[in-house]
Amino acid sequence: MVRTLCLAALPVIAVTAAAQSPEVERDLSETVRAIGNWDWPVYLGDQTRGQYSPLAQINATNVHRLQPAWEYRAGDAAERSTMYSNPLIVDGVLYAVTPSLNAVALDAATGKRMWIFDPSVHNGGTVIRQRNRGVTYWKGADGERVFHFVRDRAYAIDARSGELIRSFGSGGYIDLRENLGVDPRAAALQMTTPGGIYKNLLILGCRVNESYGSSPGPIRAFNAVTGELEWAFHTIPRPGELGHDTWSWPEGETFGGGNAWSGVTIDEDRGWVFVGTGAVTDDFYGAFRKGANLFANSVVALDAATGERKWHYQVVRHDIWDYDLPAAPILVTLRSGGGERDAVVQLTKMGLTFVLDRDTGEPIFPVYDRPVPSSDVPGEEAWPTQPFPVKPPPLGRIGITEADLTNITPEAREHALREFRKYRSGSIYTPPSLQGTLTMPGHLGGSQWNGGSFDPQLNTLFVNVNEAPTIGRLRPAYGSDSREQQTRVQEGRQIYETNCMACHGSDRRGTSEPGTSLVNLGLSREDLDKVISEGRNLMPAYPQFGAEELDAVAAYIDSVPDTAVSSGATRAHRYSIDGYAVFRDPHGVPAIAPPWGTLNAIDLLTGEIRWKVPLGEYPRLAAKGIRDTGTMNFGGAVATAGGVIFVAATADEKFRAFGKHSGRVLWEYQLPAGGYATPSVYQVDGRQYVAIAAGGGGKNGTKSGDSIIAFALPEQEEHVEAGSDWIELFDGKTLDGWVHMNGFHNFTVEDGAIVGRTVEGSARMNSFLCSLRQFDDFELEAETYLDPITNSGIQVRTKIRPMSATGDAARGTAGRAGRVNGPQMEIRRYYPGQPTTGVLYGEALGIGWMSSQEKIDEGHQHYIPEGWNKLRIVAEGPRIQTWVNGQMIEDLVNEEVYKTHKRGFIGLQVHGINQNDIARPVHAGKGITTSQPLIVKWRNIRVRPLARDD
Repeated sequence: MVRTLCLAALPVIAVTAAAQSPEVERDLSETVRAIGNWDWPVYLGDQTRGQYSPLAQINATNVHRLQPAWEYRAGDAAERSTMYSNPLIVDGVLYAVTPSLNAVALDAATGKRMWIFDPSVHNGGTVIRQRNRGVTYWKGADGERVFHFVRDRAYAIDARSGELIRSFGSGGYIDLRENLGVDPRAAALQMTTPGGIYKNLLILGCRVNESYGSSPGPIRAFNAVTGELEWAFHTIPRPGELGHDTWSWPEGETFGGGNAWSGVTIDEDRGWVFVGTGAVTDDFYGAFRKGANLFANSVVALDAATGERKWHYQVVRHDIWDYDLPAAPILVTLRSGGGERDAVVQLTKMGLTFVLDRDTGEPIFPVYDRPVPSSDVPGEEAWPTQPFPVKPPPLGRIGITEADLTNITPEAREHALREFRKYRSGSIYTPPSLQGTLTMPGHLGGSQWNGGSFDPQLNTLFVNVNEAPTIGRLRPAYGSDSREQQTRVQEGRQIYETNCMACHGSDRRGTSEPGTSLVNLGLSREDLDKVISEGRNLMPAYPQFGAEELDAVAAYIDSVPDTAVSSGATRAHRYSIDGYAVFRDPHGVPAIAPPWGTLNAIDLLTGEIRWKVPLGEYPRLAAKGIRDTGTMNFGGAVATAGGVIFVAATADEKFRAFGKHSGRVLWEYQLPAGGYATPSVYQVDGRQYVAIAAGGGGKNGTKSGDSIIAFALPEQEEHVEAGSDWIELFDGKTLDGWVHMNGFHNFTVEDGAIVGRTVEGSARMNSFLCSLRQFDDFELEAETYLDPITNSGIQVRTKIRPMSATGDAARGTAGRAGRVNGPQMEIRRYYPGQPTTGVLYGEALGIGWMSSQEKIDEGHQHYIPEGWNKLRIVAEGPRIQTWVNGQMIEDLVNEEVYKTHKRGFIGLQVHGINQNDIARPVHAGKGITTSQPLIVKWRNIRVRPLARDD
C-alpha cells in the first residue's frame, strides 16, 4: 500500500539581498507546502509495522498546544467492553472498529460518520464483543475493500459504501474455522489483529485458545477478490514437514496454538511475510509435547506468494511460561557511515529484544545459549537452555528476589514479603511449579502486543513495557477414562480444569484481573451458555462444547466453591495453571518496587538503551504522594519526525506526548476512558491529526468507553505581545521552556548555564534546543562560551519543516521533515578565512551563507576565546542585526527569507564534529577526536518582543 502524498512546490525564490554570495543554492525549501493528505493506510502505519510518522507539523516545540479537533462516540460501550482499534486513514476517510465490533467510516477531518457496518445483521442477530485491533484496507482492479474481522469471520466491505461484497467468500465472508485440519464446528478461533496485504493476497494469522484441545493456528493467505485459500504454513508441522521431529506425538494427543495472533509483517520489496508465533498447548505444561516444539515462539520468514519458508529463528524452546511473541516483527533499515543493513526486530514478553538479519535470520548482536532451571513437575522436561541476546539489554528485570519487592509503603512491603516467601522464585525461565513460582517477567510482559516505534533517522526503537511478576502455580487437571463413572458436577470439573482454570482459578474465584470471578455470577443459564459458546470481551469462545458439556460446566460452576469435588480419577492426567495471577500488593499494583511500566529508547546501532522513563501513574497512589511509578500499559507508541512520541496505554487513562531525545513529558490529556490502543497519525488538507481509540476496559480494568478522538493544533497561532519587559528564557536551573530537536547531542544544565555536548554518533545531525515560545520581531541577549573546535549558533525565528522537501532542498538531512530551519547567528572562534561569530547563515534553507563572502573573509577578533561572550540580536522585519561584545558584526536585510520566516522560536545549536574539522592545521596536535565530547555553553538568555509595523 502506497501512501497518498500531495505536495505543491512554490517557485524557487532567489535571495536578492546584496549580501548573498553568488554560488549558493537558491532554494528556500520552507516554501515547499503540503496541501494534501498523508495517510495511515495500514495497521500500525505501514507494512513494516514500524509505528512511525514522517509528519512534523505537530512537533516538540508546539505539541503543548495540542487540543481535541473532534470526538466520535460509537454509543455501544458495555460493562468491561474494550476497543483496541488502530484506525486506518485513506484519502481522508478514517476506518475503525467499535466495542460491539461494528466497522465505521468517518470523515477524518471532522469525525462525522459516513457509514457503519453491523456484522450481527449477517450473523443471526448475534452481537459479538471481543478483542479487535482494526481493519485491513485493499485496493485493486476490483475496487476498494475493507476487510473486517469478527471472531472467526473475515468480511469484505465496500470501502466507499460500507456494503457487504457478497461475491467474496461465502456470501461476503470467509469462515476462518475451515481448512484448519480439524472439525470446523469444534474449532475455536478469533481474529484479534487485522491481516496484511501482499498484492492480491490477504495474509492472516489468528488467535486460538492455548488450553488443552485447542485449534492449531497456521498462517494462511486468501485471495483478496474471491476469498479462496491460496496457501497455508503449518506452524505445528505435519508429518514430513520441517520441524515435525522437534515434537513428541503421543497417540490420541492433539496440539493447538503456535499462532501469530499479533499479525503479520510484509516486506513488499522481497515479497516476504514475517510472523512471530505464540506458545502451544498447554501454555504452562508440556509433558505431552516433549521437544523444542518448532515453529512455536519463533520468528518465521515466508515467501508471501507461496507460503514457502525462507528462514526461522526460535526465541523460546519448549515454552512453559506463556511467552508468546506478542508483537509482529518490525522491519528496520539501520544506517551508519553511508552503509545500510536491513534487519528484523522481534520484541518479547521476556523484555529481550532480538535483532536479526532480514535476509538470513542470523542475529546481528551476539546471542548465547544459557542453562536455565529444570522442572520437577511430574512428566515435564523443560528445555535445558534458552537463547539470550547480549544486546540490547533486557528492557526490564529478568528475575525476582526479596530486594526487588515493593517499597511504596511499609505495609505493602510487609505484605509482599509474606506472600513472596510462599512461592519459589529466581531468574527468568524458572519453571512453573506445584508450589507456585514467581515469574519475572510474567506473562504480561516485558513487551506486549503494542510493539515498538522505529525512527529511521535516529536508528532508535521506542518501546513501552510492563514490569509485573506473575504466579505460575500448577494444579492437577484430573481426568477419567470413562465419563460414565462421573457425576454431572465431576464431569463439569474435568472440563473446567482443562479449559477454564487458567483464567478463573481452581477455586473459581478468579484472579487479580477484573471479571474473572465465577462466584455469584448472576447470569441466567441462557446467558451463561452464550458467553461460553461465543465469548465476550477478553474471554475466548468455546464453540466445541455441546449441550451436555454446557450442562456439566454450569453444574460445576453452581456447586459450592470451597467443597472439593473429586472427578473420580486416581491420578492427574495433566496439569494446568491455577489462574493468570499477577503478584500484587494490597493497593492492587505489582508487589515489586516501581517502575511497573516504562517507555524505552533503544539505539539499534549500538544495542544500548538511550533512556528509560516511567509511563503513567496510578491515581489512587498519586493522591497519596506516590508518583511516577509507571503503570501496566496496553497499547502502542508512535514516534514522529516532529521529535515526539505519542502513547496512551496507561491505567491513569491519559494520552501523552514524550520528547524523543530525553523521554520528557511534553503534553498530556485526560481521556474519557483508557486508550488501550495504538494512535494513528495522518494529515488531511494540510492539517495534521493524531487519533486514539479510548475504549477502556481490558486488562487494566478501568471504565469502558467508545470514543475515537482526533487531536490537532489550534488554527490560531500563539502570539507574544510586544512590550518593554524582558522575558527570561532560561531560569539558570532547568530546561523548562525548551525542547530538543534533531540529532543526539546532549543538553544539560550545569553551574547556571545550558551546556551542549557533542556525541560522535550524531556527527552528521546537528542538535537544536528550541524555545517553546515563538516570537515575531524581538531583541535577544545571551552569553556564550565554546571550546576551540565546536561551532554553534543561535536560531532566529526558526521553524520545523512539517514535511520532507523535494528537489534540491531534499538533499541530505536538511530537507527532511522535522528539520530545524531558519536564519542563524553563527558562533565560532576566530580562524583566518572561516566564518566568525555574528555572521548569518540560512540553516537548512538551501541558501548557504546569508552574510557576504567578503564579510566572512574579513572576519573579526571581538570574540573572547577563553571566556564568556555577550551576544545581541535584533530582528525587525526583514532586517537582522548582530553584536558580539558590544561590536556590531552584521546588519542584513533579506526580504525573501523574511517572507517564509516572519516568526518562530529561538534555537540553540550544537554542530557535529567530523574529521574535516579535526584535520584543519590550526587544530594539529590538540589530540581532539570525534569521540571526545566538545562543548558550547549559554547563559543569561533573555528576549524582548518588539512591535511590528505590519
